[in-house]
Amino acid sequence: MSLLIQILVSLLVLLSFVLIIFVPVALATPGEWETSKTKVYNLATFWGTLVILTAFAQGFA
Repeated sequence: MSLLIQILVSLLVLLSFVLIIFVPVALATPGEWETSKTKVYNLATFWGTLVILTAFAQGFA
């Protein structure tokens, strides 16, 4: 179970770094937001799902 939590937290940290870089670039580049909006929303949804899964796994550890 500990390995699962470590993997989930690692994915969460990596995805957070990706979002920290990707979202401001998408918002600052002219015309990029319209083309990247779906990708940003999907990544944010996946990030939220990882938060919930990590909390759920931690509750059973």
